[in-house]
Amino acid sequence: MPAIPHISKRTFWDVDISENDFKNSYEWVITRVFDRGTLDEVCLVINYYGFDFVKRVLQTTTDNLPNHSILLARAIFKLNYIDFKCSEKRPFQ
Repeated sequence: MPAIPHISKRTFWDVDISENDFKNSYEWVITRVFDRGTLDEVCLVINYYGFDFVKRVLQTTTDNLPNHSILLARAIFKLNYIDFKCSEKRPFQ
């Protein structure tokens, strides 16, 4: 795996992110960066975990992703709204 990406304190304002968090809490890290991170940080996370892995994590997460996170993931990965498991819980607004 590449070096741990530098993600701003603004994105992880409520926790002290460590190398261990990146390896073990990948779903939380990916969804948080897609929710609160910059576009550069999204690219860093995709580079760190890999394009297909990030795509699969976002598609299969049961966490409620905000609409802007889903729209960003749809644009990057060329997906439909119904491709996201979290879309089963609530309709797109």
